[in-house]
Amino acid sequence: MAIAVGVCILVTVVAWWGGSRLLTVGRWQVRFPRVALAAWHAALGIGVLAVAASIAAAVTATLSAQHTPNAAVGIAHTVAGWCALGALGAALVIIGVRSDEIVGAGSRTFGNVLALPHTSERLDRRTILLTCRSDEPFACAIPGRDAAVVVSTGLRAILTPAQLRAVVAHERAHLRGRHYLALQLAELDRACLPSSLAGKQLLRATTLLVELIADDDAARRAGAVHLANALVHVARHTQDVTLELRAERLTDREWSPARKLTRADAIFQA
Repeated sequence: MAIAVGVCILVTVVAWWGGSRLLTVGRWQVRFPRVALAAWHAALGIGVLAVAASIAAAVTATLSAQHTPNAAVGIAHTVAGWCALGALGAALVIIGVRSDEIVGAGSRTFGNVLALPHTSERLDRRTILLTCRSDEPFACAIPGRDAAVVVSTGLRAILTPAQLRAVVAHERAHLRGRHYLALQLAELDRACLPSSLAGKQLLRATTLLVELIADDDAARRAGAVHLANALVHVARHTQDVTLELRAERLTDREWSPARKLTRADAIFQA
C-alpha cells in the first residue's frame, strides 16, 4: 500500500511540475495557445486524480491496519492514513481561504468599473455592452449570469467602428471560453505558494495565453487587421509594448475572411 501511495504522489508531482513547464518553457505556446492551455488543464486534472488516489490508498491502509498481524506495520499504516487526512484538511482550508480572497478581489475590481457612469446596450440575450465614461482607453469582460463587455469612452474615441467591433469580439471570446476560471486557477496556485517562482511564471503564462486565444477568436470573427490596428492604437496611448507584440503576431499569420456581421454588430456602425 505504501508503494501505491508513493507512486500516486510521484505522479502528482510530475503532472503538476510538467504542466507548469508546458506553459513556461519554449515559444510554441504563442502559436498554439489553446493547445498549451488545454495541456496544462489536463496535467492539473491528472495531478488532482493522483492526489485523490493517494489519499484513498492511505485511508484504506488505515482501515485495514487493525487486521494486520504485525503491530508495527499496523501502526505505520494508521499514522500514514491520519497524516494524509490531516494534510488534505489543511490543504482544503488554505485553498478555501485563498479562493475567497481571489474572488473578493475580482468582485471589487468589477465593482470599481461598474461604479463609473455608463450606458448600456444589449449585444445578445445573455450579454450587454457597457460604455463607461473614462478618458483611459480600456475594455474588459465581466462574467456572470448577465455577462457584460465594458468599453470606455476613451477607447471609442481612438478606434474606428470596425476596430471597436474587433475589441468587443475579443472580450466576448473571454466570456465564451470562461477564461476567468483559468486565471483564477493560476492565481490560486500563486497565492497558495507565494514564494514560488513557478507560480508567478504560471500566472504570467496563463494571462498571456488567454489573451492570445481571445485574439485568435476575434481575428476570425471580426478581422485580424482590425484587431491588430486596435491593439496598436491602444498601445500608443498606454505605452504597453505587449499589445504591439500581439498585433505583430496577428499580422504574421494568415487568416480567412472575417465572418458575416451579426445584428449586434450594427451597434458599432453608428
